[in-house]
Amino acid sequence: MRSSFKFLIILAGLFGLLAGCSTQNNRIISLAPKRSNVDKELPVGAWGLRKLSPGQYPNMQTAFMDKKGLITAIDRSLKFMAAPGSQQFYPDGPITHQQVINSLLDFKWMLRNIHSAAHFQQLIDTRYDVYIAKGYNSRSDVWFTGYYTPILYGSLFKTSEYRYPVYKKPLNLAVNPISGQILGEKLPNGSYAPYPTRRQILEDHLLAGRELVWFANPLDAYVAEIQGSAKVILTNGQVMTIGYAGDNGRKYTGLGMLLVKQKVISRRKLSLPAIEAYFQIHPHRVEADIMKNHFMAFLKVYDPAHWPLGSLGVKVTAHRTLATDKTITAPPYQSIFPRAALTFVTTDMPDVQGQISPYRGFLLDQDTGGAIRAAGRADIYMGVGPEAQTQAGYEFSRGHLYYLFLKPGLTPMGGVPANSYNSSPVQTTSMPPVTGSSQSSGGYESMQQMFPGAK
Repeated sequence: MRSSFKFLIILAGLFGLLAGCSTQNNRIISLAPKRSNVDKELPVGAWGLRKLSPGQYPNMQTAFMDKKGLITAIDRSLKFMAAPGSQQFYPDGPITHQQVINSLLDFKWMLRNIHSAAHFQQLIDTRYDVYIAKGYNSRSDVWFTGYYTPILYGSLFKTSEYRYPVYKKPLNLAVNPISGQILGEKLPNGSYAPYPTRRQILEDHLLAGRELVWFANPLDAYVAEIQGSAKVILTNGQVMTIGYAGDNGRKYTGLGMLLVKQKVISRRKLSLPAIEAYFQIHPHRVEADIMKNHFMAFLKVYDPAHWPLGSLGVKVTAHRTLATDKTITAPPYQSIFPRAALTFVTTDMPDVQGQISPYRGFLLDQDTGGAIRAAGRADIYMGVGPEAQTQAGYEFSRGHLYYLFLKPGLTPMGGVPANSYNSSPVQTTSMPPVTGSSQSSGGYESMQQMFPGAK
């Protein structure tokens, strides 16, 4: 039926991520190592990176030869860095705002002008400082997951078939304009109370009249909400692009791991077919299990020309955008991971058929994870549609995450021409919040000072 994906396709979305679009990639399933706390948070004031000596730099030659989409992603990071508001995220600390710009320009020049992978590696070894994410253990391991943008069917009006909505951001939701932290529900006396949970919002009909679009299946609505972005094909054939606008600030509970805790699926056998089989046998459990996730995201309509967006207010790039923790730490450090920066990732990654193989590649840190709240977590954006869904669904791998910065005092090769990056204003958008909680999700953040349309 055109009005909704078949149940198998909907459940395939359960492997996707919040986020996070904007691409708010909330994790519905998490298959992290059983004995490892990958969401372990750093102490207050700690930074997420550790500087390496040149002898510890990884070999990046193979990754350098794969340039697809990389310059586009770099240009999008440069667009963010060109906005005056971006400077606030680089206070006094180990990495400066100009250093990130210089690094991006220098790397872009090498992509266009260096044709020898060995020569490229030599330039990295001599001209760059390389940092490694501290990770979730003593080996600096990082747990990588994937997120994507689903394609769903929906209606602008409630009907007998379309009965499950996603909601616009509540008018009484208060957010810190700088950090993006959810302050809660603003009370008449000016104080704040924790925003109601998903159950309270739905059972008490607190957002009646704030419905954005309706779906035929509760999982359709949930996937759109938790992924943080979706392309919705409406009943009249028109296409609506929606994305993250805010959330209630509550802790995220992944649906897959909820089923494990309920002992209806074993952790070892947690998979798409297992979840599908469970809900086919127990369809009445879908809404009840979803209700146990206190976290709830709110969505808005996005201009398709500027969609899907990451937390920097620029479009994300398939296989080139990374979502990490952007929690702002105590001075003199910046956020756990620096915005817009160039990264190098070593892990395993699935192809469009779900076949896993080793991966080494360059990505740009352009998004924020609602559940990515630690130095040991990162989310890779896989793109839009079924193939991206498959890749996101199978991306559960440990690996290492490196950040590359041109050494202080060096200037980009090729100079810094005035038109070297797009200095036009960043598109107005709404970003997910940054909170100190460990939500099992990926996503975005609010940057109201920089983007006037933010929550």
